[in-house]
Amino acid sequence: MDIFYYWQKLESNLKNREVGYFGSNNSKLTDLAGRLPKRIWVFKTPKGMKGSIQLVGSLLVSDEPRVAVNTDYPNVIYYDPFSPESVIYTESGTAERITEISGHFQYRFHAAFSANFQGDSGIQALETNVVRGLESMVAAWPKVQLLERVKEPEKVYPINPFANKPIKAPKGQ
Repeated sequence: MDIFYYWQKLESNLKNREVGYFGSNNSKLTDLAGRLPKRIWVFKTPKGMKGSIQLVGSLLVSDEPRVAVNTDYPNVIYYDPFSPESVIYTESGTAERITEISGHFQYRFHAAFSANFQGDSGIQALETNVVRGLESMVAAWPKVQLLERVKEPEKVYPINPFANKPIKAPKGQ
């Protein structure tokens, strides 16, 4: 199982380096996290295309934070912004891809589309058969690692400062 997450604040989160977690006031996010998802598939509504969705990226779920998290949300799920599996699809905004993704989900999540992904409708469980279809659909799509879309990615620090840095041998060895 994976998670469908409607990312309303995509641009501002990337601009402000607010990565590594999603928060919510309702418990649905925590309930889905308890089912041990592998990935969070993130979507948004393309400008001027109400009733359609755009697949923005796929993020590897983490059971603990990889970056310092400062949030007041009572329900949080973490993802690894440093993982090569946390990606943003660079050409997902084309009309063809938006139509393909929207068609894939409109029947499955009719109520979510009707509610314009507000509240609980913006967070859905993606069962294995839906995930497999989605994976095959996006397999050849161009993508970049998430941090390539973050403003000043060098300022996104892992909690463990040694996590992504090589360890230097002491002098004389």
